[in-house]
Amino acid sequence: MNSFYKTRPGASPGWWLGFLLPACYGATLWRPYQQDHEQHLPRDYKRTVLMTFGLLLQSLVIRGTLESRWNRRQAILLTLLVVAACWSLFIVCLKENVVFAGVSGMLPVVLYDKLYFTILKTVPKSFSYGEAFIVSQSVVAFAYCTLLQLPPVILRPDAVYTDMQVIYSILQVGLLGILALACATYSFTWLRKSIPFWIALGITSALVALFPIGKLPAVSRLVLFFVNDMETIMTTGMYLALLVLTVSFVMWQFNYGRRTTTATRKVFHFLIVLVYGPGLWYQCRLLYLASGLMLAVLIVLEMARLIQLAPVANALNGAVNLFIDEKDAGAIALTPIYLLVGCSLPLWLHPVPCDLTDSSGLQLLTLSAGVLSIGIGDTAASVVGYHFGRHKWHASTNKSVEGTVASVVFQAVAVAAAYHLGVIHPTVLRAAYAGVAIIVNALVESRTDQIDNLVLPLVTYLILVSSP
Repeated sequence: MNSFYKTRPGASPGWWLGFLLPACYGATLWRPYQQDHEQHLPRDYKRTVLMTFGLLLQSLVIRGTLESRWNRRQAILLTLLVVAACWSLFIVCLKENVVFAGVSGMLPVVLYDKLYFTILKTVPKSFSYGEAFIVSQSVVAFAYCTLLQLPPVILRPDAVYTDMQVIYSILQVGLLGILALACATYSFTWLRKSIPFWIALGITSALVALFPIGKLPAVSRLVLFFVNDMETIMTTGMYLALLVLTVSFVMWQFNYGRRTTTATRKVFHFLIVLVYGPGLWYQCRLLYLASGLMLAVLIVLEMARLIQLAPVANALNGAVNLFIDEKDAGAIALTPIYLLVGCSLPLWLHPVPCDLTDSSGLQLLTLSAGVLSIGIGDTAASVVGYHFGRHKWHASTNKSVEGTVASVVFQAVAVAAAYHLGVIHPTVLRAAYAGVAIIVNALVESRTDQIDNLVLPLVTYLILVSSP
């Protein structure tokens, strides 16, 4: 194993995680009950599926490089073969022109390879090899989708956009701006001082807010969406109230001055269930928008903490020291970001997440994979295991059999409650798939040393989205 890169202490390599994201994309595209409605799937989504297959192949090349199975020249040759394979797939499967196929085959693979090793080098001890696979693949997938979808918005200002197209554009511009700010802050040391950073953040925010989406700037589109109807206003108010409650809990713990336990940290899991449950059922578009905006906020806050930005650094450091997870061994506090991303991943992965018609073959339970697995299952496993766990799975872990059983029971109760409330309408076969997903994610939670918040939603989504 290559000893140059320092991975997260106590974690196995987790090579298998490199298959998860591409498998989720592929299963979403080819699920049996969508085959009759394939024409409704966006073409950009099909392109993304092929692109992630290329990332999967490159992950195998990266693993061989890290395990010293081949030298640099061999690795470059294999990368070129991956690029050629992706180029061929775009031409054969989607009948793309040669230039577009070449760009789509080369740029994501090269960017992925560069980004993966940059992450391992820049933030040591923060990721296992497998976790770095998922993070790098997600960033490249986002960049590729943005490259496909954002230029038409700029070039066609007179076009009419749906709510979801507006939301996609706002989030793409916003997150792209934050990523650009993060790269600039990493590259230029003078930006890490308080005044230059505040100025750069203000300029970035202004550019994002004024970015034209059609004939209106992004900030106007955002305001119009939030005041669109009374239900959206009320749900937004509820989200703000939960945010105030969360901040109050953090401040209370901060004043209390004692390090929180694993079970105490699950309060955040409970709060996020309150956000995502009603959001998925009644306000999917608002939830989609809010999840992306909150991700941008969390990234900015973590950047502010890392560069010790005055006057917020002390408060952020205090909160992180209180709530930091034992798996946050590196400089970056990834636990809160992983919790948000884990619950949002099923929503972000689905090609038409907020289309509640039969044309998309949508099952609400599939979008709830993150809430079900980590919001309910992982929370139950931690709380019950902490208080009542007596029988450990093995000597080197604190995961208990009682916690795993609680995870299965609480998830099953949640699914049954959603059925009786009329929120989901599964067939017998899909109910069986849900049972398998619940049992598998509970067992994975009990056995894996990878980050639960990142792994469990993908495992659960993969099983649920594969149901006929």
